[in-house]
Amino acid sequence: MNRWFDKLPLIGGKIPGKITLSFIMFLFSVGLYSIFKTTDRGFCIIAMLFSFIGDISLNYNPNHDKQSKKAFIVGGIAFIFAHIFYCITYYQKIMENKFELFNMGSIFAIAVLVFVTVLAMVLNQQSSSKLFAFILIYIWVTGINYITIFSYAFSAKSIESLIILGSLLFLTSDVIIGLEKITGLKSKIARELVWWFYPIGQIILIAMA
Repeated sequence: MNRWFDKLPLIGGKIPGKITLSFIMFLFSVGLYSIFKTTDRGFCIIAMLFSFIGDISLNYNPNHDKQSKKAFIVGGIAFIFAHIFYCITYYQKIMENKFELFNMGSIFAIAVLVFVTVLAMVLNQQSSSKLFAFILIYIWVTGINYITIFSYAFSAKSIESLIILGSLLFLTSDVIIGLEKITGLKSKIARELVWWFYPIGQIILIAMA
């Protein structure tokens, strides 16, 4: 998807399409807030702002193979904060609607996180990635967001339950990136999938807030 934004006339093709797409997503969050002006939408702006910062850190170098460890960690930390604000968004909605926090949705999310953690540990035994500790922290800190989202979606039982799809797409993009860092995976298809799953997933999270 990012390739559609590589050479926009107003930008002259000098800014990577990934960063351009991320900025457009940020503008999308701002646009929704300007229309609805709710606290939830305000938190989404902050979440998308951190995502934009993370995308700049991770993608300012068009050569993904030469991404530095520092850039990866800075980008990862920015995305951790993005997830925290999405978590605040949907936790607030749980409280407003007086939904239960722990239900079948949150239990399913925990099961998914356990699976991802075990998979990461098994794969790391073969590669011993220097980033593994950070990746584990990332999985479980951002996982709090997924637990909250799945909990809300299970209770809401409405069009907003589409956030399950959004969060799964977002998580899948993170899993692919994790595989790249742990196993050294180099796949053009996998990289393309990241930039389909991640923006669509996050757009759903913003739209359904």
